[in-house]
Amino acid sequence: MSRREQDLIDYIDDKSQNEDETAFLPVRPDGYPDSWTVFFLGILFGVAAGALISVSPWLGGTLVFGGYGAAALTMTGTRNRVSRALRFGFAVFAAIGAAIVTGMIAWPIMTRSVVDAAAETNLVFLSVAFLPWLLATFRYIHIRIPD
Repeated sequence: MSRREQDLIDYIDDKSQNEDETAFLPVRPDGYPDSWTVFFLGILFGVAAGALISVSPWLGGTLVFGGYGAAALTMTGTRNRVSRALRFGFAVFAAIGAAIVTGMIAWPIMTRSVVDAAAETNLVFLSVAFLPWLLATFRYIHIRIPD
């Protein structure tokens, strides 16, 4: 049997014991998820929330809080300046997501009008997707400049 035929059979009927059967989410040998996977999924949720905030502030704010909060929490053990700056940028936007959800609970009409006014500029997605990185860049530059 040729290697190509064997690959096809392995693709259809894979009985390997050394794989965890997750092609997208890697799993460490101890069973806990990889921290980079949580980091990238957090960024993915945060960017997806940028598209949803103007449609549904509840869902968008929750995804911003959860996604960017998870991305910020995965970078807690490092002493690297870049990771501290990224943690700052993601934590600020996680707080903004929490503020949107809190605003929708306490002042739903006012929060919805603010979200609608921001949505009229068509920059909600771009700001939610790129401003955490821009804040992190400014924070990194601020850390690097001696007092």
